[in-house]
Amino acid sequence: MNFGENIQAWFSTQVGALFMVAIGAVALVYLFQRKFSMFISFAVFAMIVAVFIFAPESVKDLGTSMWKRVFG
Repeated sequence: MNFGENIQAWFSTQVGALFMVAIGAVALVYLFQRKFSMFISFAVFAMIVAVFIFAPESVKDLGTSMWKRVFG
C-alpha cells in the first residue's frame, strides 16, 4: 500500500470529474451566446489541458525526450 500513489489516483479522478463539468459549462455558455470562434479556441485549449490532467506520464516522457534531444 503506497499512500502517495493512492492519493495521486484519487486526486486525478476528482480533478478529472471537475474538469469535465467545467468544460461542459463553459462550452454551453459559448454555444448559447453563439460565440463559435471562442468555443473552438476554448475546445482546443481544453484538449491540451486534458492531456496534462489525464495523461501526465506522456507529458513527462515528452519532456524527457526533448531534453535529451536538445542537451544530448
